[in-house]
Amino acid sequence: MANNLSKYAVIRVTPTLDTSAYANDDVFFNSTEIPSAVVGNGGSSKLIGITVLNEDDVAHDMDIIFMQKSTDLGTINEAVGSNSKWTNALAKAAGVLGVVQIDWSVTNIDMVNNLIFTTSNANPSAKSEGLPILLQAESNSTSVFMAAVSRGGTPTVAADDYEIILHIERA
Repeated sequence: MANNLSKYAVIRVTPTLDTSAYANDDVFFNSTEIPSAVVGNGGSSKLIGITVLNEDDVAHDMDIIFMQKSTDLGTINEAVGSNSKWTNALAKAAGVLGVVQIDWSVTNIDMVNNLIFTTSNANPSAKSEGLPILLQAESNSTSVFMAAVSRGGTPTVAADDYEIILHIERA
């Protein structure tokens, strides 16, 4: 969490995952709150970097979608939009703010029992498409939300295997 001495914050979030094998284009995790992402209700900040701690130790690409409203992409571990859950109208209503692609083949550190991925717009060797992203909360909130889509592979993970660490610059 942030402190009063810095305009920067590091916010750690552990999304809830399904423990069955995923497929490409499956919902990896649904709407997960990023608490205190901005200072003051309706405020904005800049997402300048993301680190992912992957405790299952298997490289697994994903797209992380950032939204103003808590909105699910569909059923976890089913294709995005299956059963018409992620429609054009819902995408607009969610207040999509941007997306960041996590490509483990470009930048990751193998720590034997886990993998660590870091990307930022300041690291030209990392795949940092989409950064920075301006985050803006709803007028009655200081939170924004994120969800992710599985991209490739058929990983099986534990429910808490991923920690998303967000590097945020706040005004």
